[in-house]
Amino acid sequence: MRFNKRNWKKFFDGSNKSTTIRLKPQKIGKHNAWAGSYFHPELLGTLNVIGVKSKLFKELDYYDAKLDGFESLSELIDELKKLNYKKKITPDTMVYINHVENPIKK
Repeated sequence: MRFNKRNWKKFFDGSNKSTTIRLKPQKIGKHNAWAGSYFHPELLGTLNVIGVKSKLFKELDYYDAKLDGFESLSELIDELKKLNYKKKITPDTMVYINHVENPIKK
């Protein structure tokens, strides 16, 4: 599972991040967390996906933002659009809220 370092750090900096929102659902189980390019990957650590919930992009709310480590819904929306700039996210785009536990730094 790929992260940028800024969002990976939210698991450990007091942001209380316990989800990661993606355009594709992740499999339940243990995942490696990677940063960097596919040609020069950097292992950040591991985490366990314990559940996945689907929701339309337009249905995301403040609670979803807080669980993902953001202070506001607008911050979450801006970040999702920035990270997925190559894919057109519309209000009716399905997103997947992956509930995670036990993030461990490498």
